[in-house]
Amino acid sequence: MLLFLSVQVLKAQPGNPAQADTASLQVQFDAMIDASNRFQKFRVVRQDFLNAYKANVRDTIEVYTSEIEELKTTVAEQKTRITDQETEISGRDTEIGNLKGQRDSISFLGVQLSKATYNIILWSIIGILLAGLLFAIARMRVAVSGSRDARIAREKTAEELEKSRKNRLEVEQKLRRQLQDERNKKGGAKE
Repeated sequence: MLLFLSVQVLKAQPGNPAQADTASLQVQFDAMIDASNRFQKFRVVRQDFLNAYKANVRDTIEVYTSEIEELKTTVAEQKTRITDQETEISGRDTEIGNLKGQRDSISFLGVQLSKATYNIILWSIIGILLAGLLFAIARMRVAVSGSRDARIAREKTAEELEKSRKNRLEVEQKLRRQLQDERNKKGGAKE
């Protein structure tokens, strides 16, 4: 009982750097060395500090040992899975090889064709479609160019029409002024 109380008192002493549970072992060790006394060329470390540090090291080793065991178990399970998957993959590779050997030809529109014939037909269709696309693009460019020219001509015509309308309006206003001036002269001559 006395031993238990003395251990509790030692653990509860303030300033014991080895009591820091959140610090790493290296930090605890450095703090313990810094808190120790010097005697000639040696460091004198308190026994309770060493005991607490030893307990922390033991706990850390136990944690790492359990983690290592868990990792070994995980690695063994993964090796088993990998072996199973490799077996499954090799079986599927064999099945794929058999199917490729059986399928030397391709069914196109219900007709069995060799792969070379199928490729020729396919690329011919692609070539024809590409030629049609290029033709359509060329026609579209011509149409766009014609549309652009027509729009420019329309804008030019509209501009000329606007100028003509302004000129006509100016001439009309000038003639009205002259007419009004003549009327004013005739009206002024009568009086």
